[in-house]
Amino acid sequence: MISKELFEELKEKVKAAIGENGSHDFNHTMRVYNNAILISKGLDVDLDVVKAAAILHDIAKHKEKREGIKDHATHGANEARKILEKTNFPKEKIDVVCKCIVLHNKKEELPAVKEVRILQEADGLDAIGAIGIAREFSFVGEENVWNSSSPTNPINELIKFSNISYFKLPIAKKLAEEKIKITKDFCNAFIKEWDMKYNN
Repeated sequence: MISKELFEELKEKVKAAIGENGSHDFNHTMRVYNNAILISKGLDVDLDVVKAAAILHDIAKHKEKREGIKDHATHGANEARKILEKTNFPKEKIDVVCKCIVLHNKKEELPAVKEVRILQEADGLDAIGAIGIAREFSFVGEENVWNSSSPTNPINELIKFSNISYFKLPIAKKLAEEKIKITKDFCNAFIKEWDMKYNN
């Protein structure tokens, strides 16, 4: 097992890079990190890979808006490699960490590498529930794209994320059930209020 100090070093690097504001801030990273560790329980996976991938998965997210990069996952995997190669992280594990990062936002894929799936579902859990709702509205605010009639409005996105069949891992699926209920209840209430008509 890799030392706790190395992971703390990685966290500090990510925190400095992405900050603590916005929908994809360091707090999001830490929730994904904690989710990933939790849903790894009982699975035959490399926890070192899971932890490193979770910490570094959004290292380049902020560059999509600031620098116009198209895919923060691919760009982030390249940045993660450079960071890990400068530490004592095992060289033979770096490729798997980078693969996790590249694929973490590719929702249509069901990878054979369990560590990839753990990161995908850990990230997916933070897109639903009360936190997920807050993050989605924060995201559209950051992007200045709030438009209730748009097919990508927050409610449509939240409904899309609230798909229990996406979650395949036992612990993740159990956690998702309650979060999805919270999300759907909110979406239904929002739609009801939005469509409400008042008689003067």
